[in-house]
Amino acid sequence: MADYLLDTNTISYWYNPNCPQHANVLARVSAARQPDRQTGYVSRFFVSVITLGEIEYGHRVTPNPNAAAQAAYAKFVNQQCPVPLDITKNVAQDYGAMKAWLFSNCGPKQKKSNAKRAEELVNPSTGKELGIDENDIWIAAQAAAYNLVLVTNDSRGNFGKIIAQFARTLTVENWAK
Repeated sequence: MADYLLDTNTISYWYNPNCPQHANVLARVSAARQPDRQTGYVSRFFVSVITLGEIEYGHRVTPNPNAAAQAAYAKFVNQQCPVPLDITKNVAQDYGAMKAWLFSNCGPKQKKSNAKRAEELVNPSTGKELGIDENDIWIAAQAAAYNLVLVTNDSRGNFGKIIAQFARTLTVENWAK
C-alpha cells in the first residue's frame, strides 16, 4: 500500500461530479481507501502547501467568486487531505536535483556555457524557459522526498521528462484515465 500526494487537478476532478474525470478519480480513491488485506493499512492522501496556494490563488482571481462554493471546496480539500506537506530541506534538495537536471537537459542553450552557468545562480532560468510550471517541480520534489506516489494527469513535455529521469525516486500515477 502507498500514500498519495494529490495535485490540484486530481483534487478538482475528485470534487466535481460534473467533471469528465470524476468517475475515474473517485473509483481510484475508493480503491486506495480499502484496507490492505494482509496488513490492514489504509492509504493516506496528502496535499502540498503549493497546491493549497494554487487553490487560494484560483479563488482570489475568479471573476465572479461564489464564497459558499469556495468554502465548500476548501472544506472538502481539508477533510480529504488533512495533512498539508511543507517544504523541507529534503524537499529543497530534491527540487534542486530536478531543476538542475532540467536545466542541463532542457534549458536554454544560450545559458549553458560555463561562463553563463555562474549567471544562472543570480538570474535563474524561469519555468517558462524550462518549459514547465515551477510549482510542478516543487510538488514532484515533495512526492520524492516524502516517498509518496504523485497523483497527476500531467506527464507532458518536460514534466514527463522529469518523471522519467527520476523514476527510481518518484512514482507517478494518473487517476484521471
